[in-house]
Amino acid sequence: MTSRKLILGLGATVGLAATVACRTGESGAPGASSSASASVAAPSSATATATTANAAATRLALPAHTGAVKPHGTAEPVIALSDPSVAAGEPTATPTSVGLPTVDFGAPGPLAITGYPHALGTGMRDYATYMGYSKDGKSVVACGSMAPLSAKGDEKGNVCFVNEGGATKRVGLETGGESPFVGPALASALKTLKEGHPHDLVFTPAAATLMPPPIAGNWRYARDIVLQVSGSGGALKFGGQYAKEEVVYPVSLSAKSSSPDMPFSGDWNGILQNPAGDELALLGHFFCMEWCNDVVITRLSHDRIASYVYNDTGFRHHKAKEYTASRDLFLKATWANPKAPLPPYNLACAYALLGDATNAEKALRLAIAVAGDKVKARAKKDADFKSVLGAKWFKDLTG
Repeated sequence: MTSRKLILGLGATVGLAATVACRTGESGAPGASSSASASVAAPSSATATATTANAAATRLALPAHTGAVKPHGTAEPVIALSDPSVAAGEPTATPTSVGLPTVDFGAPGPLAITGYPHALGTGMRDYATYMGYSKDGKSVVACGSMAPLSAKGDEKGNVCFVNEGGATKRVGLETGGESPFVGPALASALKTLKEGHPHDLVFTPAAATLMPPPIAGNWRYARDIVLQVSGSGGALKFGGQYAKEEVVYPVSLSAKSSSPDMPFSGDWNGILQNPAGDELALLGHFFCMEWCNDVVITRLSHDRIASYVYNDTGFRHHKAKEYTASRDLFLKATWANPKAPLPPYNLACAYALLGDATNAEKALRLAIAVAGDKVKARAKKDADFKSVLGAKWFKDLTG
C-alpha cells in the first residue's frame, strides 16, 4: 500500500496513514472524500514573550516562560484516518435490505482506553485545563491559559478551541484600549462550556502534573475491542485491539510547523464522551517549546471507530490471504457503520475470493449504493473479482 494526501477545500491536509483497500497496492477508497469528522483546528500564532510570565504557569505555580520569542508563522493541524471516505448522501441500501448475514456484537460494556488517561507533565507546556461538550452535545470546547496576557473574566482560560463538527476555531483575549479584555467570542465559548458538561484537569503541585478527565460510560463493542492510545511526540495515535490480535491505529493527530527548527510535540490533552454516549472527541495538545500551543480536535462516533478497527484488522488477514478471517471482520465493519463505503467493498472482495458469489453480489450492491459509480469502475479492474467477472449479476451491477 502507498500513502497519499487528500487536500481539503478548507486548506487543511488530511494525510492517509494507511489506505485500506481490498487489493494490495490499491490506494484510495471508493469515492474517497474528506471525512465530516476529520475536522481541523484553526492555526495558532506565537504567544509568549521574553518578559511576560505565562498565565497558566502563574496560576499553577509553575516556572515562568523565559527566552526570546521565535516567530513561527502558523501550525497546520493534520488528522490522518485510515479511511476518510464517507457516503455521498443517505445510502439507498443497508446491510439488512441487501440481505447480508447478521453479526452479534455481544452485550454493551464499559468503554475503556488503554494508555488513557495519564499524567501530563507541565513545565513549559500550556495544556487546555477546562474542557467538555456543550449542553446539547453539538460543540466541544477546550480552554486554557495559553497566552501571556490576562484579563478579568479569563480565570478558566484566555484561549479556547471550539469544534462544532467542522473546522476547529481558536478564540482568545481581544486587545484595544488600555488592556486586553474578554471579548464576545471568548465569553461565549466559556459560557457554553460552563453551562454544558465541563471537566477541570486535576493539578498535582508536588509532581507538577495535570490529569485529564477519565472516560466513563458503555459502548456496544466492549466484547470485541479494547481501545488504545499511543504516542507522545510528533504524532498521537488512536485505535484498538480486536480480540488478542495486533493493535491497529486508524487515527492519528499531529501539527505541522511552518518552521523546520521548531517541530511540534504532542500529548493526549483529553478524550471526552458526548452526552448521548455515542461519540468520542479526541483532543491532542501540541506545542513547540514555550512559544506556541495548539489543540487539535476530531470527533468520531463509536460506530465509526469500531468499523475502523474491524476493517483495518481484517485487511491484515486479507493481505495474508486469510480470507475467512478477513470476511468475518469486514462483515462486522460493515454492520458497525453501514454508511462507510470501504468495508462492504472489501467484504465483496473476500466473498468472491472464497467462492461465495451470492454474498459477494449482496456486498457489492451495498458498496455501490453507499459510494456510487466509482465502485463500479474499480470493481471491474479488481483481480479479487476474477471469479465473478462473467456473472450476469456482476455485469449488471458494474454496468
